[in-house]
Order: sequence, then structure tokens, then C-alpha cells
Amino acid sequence: MKSVLAALALVAATGSASMIAMTNGETENSAPNQPTSPSTPEDPSVEETRRAFLEDTVAPMVKPASYDVTIVEYTDYQCPFCRAAHDALLKLTAEDKKVRIIYRDWPIFGQPSERAARLAIASQWQGKHAAFHDALMKSPRPLTEQSIKAAAQKAGVDWSKLEADLKSRSAEVEALLARNDEQAMQLGLNGTPGFIIGETLYAGGMDLAGLKEAVADARKANSSAKTAKAGK
Repeated sequence: MKSVLAALALVAATGSASMIAMTNGETENSAPNQPTSPSTPEDPSVEETRRAFLEDTVAPMVKPASYDVTIVEYTDYQCPFCRAAHDALLKLTAEDKKVRIIYRDWPIFGQPSERAARLAIASQWQGKHAAFHDALMKSPRPLTEQSIKAAAQKAGVDWSKLEADLKSRSAEVEALLARNDEQAMQLGLNGTPGFIIGETLYAGGMDLAGLKEAVADARKANSSAKTAKAGK
């Protein structure tokens, strides 16, 4: 497995998504894909690019007090394989308390997905994102305004505050969605879901076994990197 960092740095340096080699992925791709990215020389922009993809002060997240692996997910609430991955992620985080999840909404299934994404992001400002995210992922498809409101009620979201937060912080929400879309394009994702696990890119659906393997690989890579650094 090759680190995606080199590819991300290359994107930063060239602005060219075509330089990133990706596995084929469809908008609704149920089969787990193998990670891939090209090897390139180390670049001074690596760390800056890493932070842009793996850190975001607005993107909702599940952040344990102590974590050693980060999973970034590009997702759409109406994508069936995102929904399957959501169940797998819930099981993973229930078993593994050292995994951080960063949600990057990438609503590509039309207006209802866009509406759900904006509201989900805004729900974090009343501390309800995890519950609302779960309720939206389990709502009947296709999403409607009524089903989105029902999911909010199920999650204990204050709808009036939600709409007020979305209005007052619309610039932050729209900027985040723009960043997410740009990143997905740069990474060459053809659809949802897409994952960065550790520092490796995975395109397509992932089940629990696949997620566990990817997390284990990320930990091995971290350990190898620390060993190599210590040996310098």
C-alpha cells in the first residue's frame, strides 16, 4: 500500500487531479476497492496538504480523547453504499476506541442530499451531529423535507435552532462543502463513498472487515514511520 500523501502534495503543487492514479469506482459501487496512489518524491507541501485533507475545523467528526488513526469519509446521505459503510463504521468505533472519524459531506445525489448535508453540518452546533447523521443514514430513500425533519426529531434536534444556525453560519457551511467537493475531485473520486484511512486512499464501499484491515495497515504504517524517524 502506498501513502496518498505524495499524491496530495502533487495535487497541491500542480493543481492536477489527473496525476493521481485511482481504482475504478462507480457512483454506487458496493465492492470494496484496493487503495492506490502514485509514488512521488517528498515535497515541502506534503504536511500542508495533509492538514488540508485530514484536518478541518468545520467538518463534523467523532473524536475520541485518545486516537491513533483517522478515517476521513466523503459521503452522501442517499448513497446506499454510504449507508452500508455507516453501519460498519458504527461497529468499528464501538469496538475500537482509538479511531477518529471526519465526515466530509459530498452531496452528489441532488437537492435532497444537499439539504440533508447542510442541515447535518449545522446540527453540530447544538451537539447533535452524531445522532442526526445516524438518523439520516437510516431514513427511507429518497429523502424528502418531511423525512429529513423526521430524522431531526428522532435525533432530538431543535429544528428552529438548526435553521437559525444554518442561516447564521451559512458561509462556513458553504465553504466546507466547496472544500469537500474540490478535494473529492482532486482525489479522482467517481462517486461515494470514498475514504482516507490513515494516509491511504480507498475508493468505493467498505465493510467492517475491510475497515479493520485498513485501520490495522494504517497503524503499521504509523509504527514504521516512527521507527524510521527514530533511526535517522
